[in-house]
Amino acid sequence: MYRRTGDRDFLTTARRLADFALRALGPDHVPVWDYRAPQQPYDIKDASAGAIMACGLLDLAAATGRISYRDVALRLLTALAETCLTRNSASAEAVVARCTRNRPAEDGIEISLPYADCYLLEGILRVLRPHDVDRAIDLSTTP
Repeated sequence: MYRRTGDRDFLTTARRLADFALRALGPDHVPVWDYRAPQQPYDIKDASAGAIMACGLLDLAAATGRISYRDVALRLLTALAETCLTRNSASAEAVVARCTRNRPAEDGIEISLPYADCYLLEGILRVLRPHDVDRAIDLSTTP
C-alpha cells in the first residue's frame, strides 16, 4: 500500500508487522503456522508464510533502505529452498511443501499450497530481476 499511495502510515505499519514477525522466527528461518503459537518456534511449519514474508521484506527493504530486511528475506528464501521443496515425489502437486492451511481444524497440515509456489518464485525473481518484477507489478495495477 505504501508503494501505491506514499502514505507513511502504511510504511510504519509494515515495519511494525515485519519486526514482530522477525522476532518470532526460529533458528531454521521457516515460520510456524502462527507467530504466537504456544510451541513457537518448534510448532508446525508454514512455508507459505515464509515465502510471502520474504516478498514483503524485499519490498520493505526497497522502501526503507534497510538492508537487514533484505538479508532476512534471503535467509528465508534459502531456508525454504533447502528444507521445504518437494523432492522425488510423484504425488506432489506443488513445489513447496510444509505449508499449513488451518492448524486449529487439523485441515491441511504440512501440505503443498499453490500460493506458496507463486510467492517463492516471486521472491526469487525479486532477488534476481527486481526491476522486471517491479515493472510487472506496476503494469498490473494501471487502470
